[in-house]
Amino acid sequence: MAVGALIRSYAGRVAWRRLPWPLLAGALVLTGVGAAFVWSSASRGMALKHLVFAGAGCVAFCAFALFDYRHARGVTLLFYLLGLAALAGLWTRLGITVNYARRWYDLGVFHAQPSEPMKLILVLALADYFSDRRRWERMRDLVPPLLMTGLAMLLIVVQPDFGTALMLAPVFFGVAFLAGVPLRNLLAVVAAGCLLLVAAWFTPGVVKPYQRNRVIGFINPAADPGSDAAYNAEQAMLAICAGDLNGQGWGRGVLNRLGRVPERHTDFIFPVVAEEWGFARTAPLIVLYLMLTVYMAHLAARSEEPFGRLIVGGVCVLFAVQSFLHMAISLRLAPITGLTLPLVSYGGSSLVTTYASFGLVASVRTHRSAVVFSGETPA
Repeated sequence: MAVGALIRSYAGRVAWRRLPWPLLAGALVLTGVGAAFVWSSASRGMALKHLVFAGAGCVAFCAFALFDYRHARGVTLLFYLLGLAALAGLWTRLGITVNYARRWYDLGVFHAQPSEPMKLILVLALADYFSDRRRWERMRDLVPPLLMTGLAMLLIVVQPDFGTALMLAPVFFGVAFLAGVPLRNLLAVVAAGCLLLVAAWFTPGVVKPYQRNRVIGFINPAADPGSDAAYNAEQAMLAICAGDLNGQGWGRGVLNRLGRVPERHTDFIFPVVAEEWGFARTAPLIVLYLMLTVYMAHLAARSEEPFGRLIVGGVCVLFAVQSFLHMAISLRLAPITGLTLPLVSYGGSSLVTTYASFGLVASVRTHRSAVVFSGETPA
């Protein structure tokens, strides 16, 4: 009886018929594609680990979908502080350095990257803050959420992990826009952010040399054709072009086999997919990302409860921006920032966090007293 009461308190009233099956099905398809290309670009063992992480992700999806997300109201600040503590803890003995970056905790069987769940924690914190306010005419109302976003970004940048830190800015703007913050205030924040970036660029020691090379190589590839950034971008583009229409076949991509594509199971997995599958089979993959984005935007638009709407909107923005920015980097449409392709790239923390974020979307969708859909009557 006590266990049943605890579960009912945790889950609330769940409308199971509203579970967003298309979201889970799309995630599983992308995970399967990821496992195949992690195998092709790395090894069968890593592909099996990818599937194990996906299993953990499915457990996280179910746990978060069952959880009544409204219980998170009022405690998101605690989650946020714990997330900051986890990021700061990387600089203690518990953190480890890999490839000159201090981003992980060594938990024995796997490495945990706290910046990944921090993205979801920030979505919750911002959704809680913005859903509790009604007037946004004053700029000073934006100071607390800006400080929350900026502090998290700073702790991630110093690891250094500019790509993950970059993802937090669209989350802030997406949630703020959906909350009804006047566009003029958001434009003022953008202008201030641009000034800070310019100041950082010209301040010695702030921007790392390799980060400068990535930006310069994107703007003017001929400026330093021998740099690592120019080489990586060129190899990624060559792999995509080599795929042509029908691809070279799974496991038979020439540049992939030669190891010419950098970080080909993580940051540059999209060129591997394009080389081996070609445009004919890669295009439906891109469409699937677009469909999942549109589906979550649709759920956000139909959510009448503010906290839930902002959660779904924040997850949608995070997923869409990271997915399409990863592809844009591979196509030389954006500077290299080191972003994984959600659900496809190898990475346990990223995979589990993405499934957990989809579980939160499912929670908003299934808790019947929180969402009302046109043409339906609440149960």
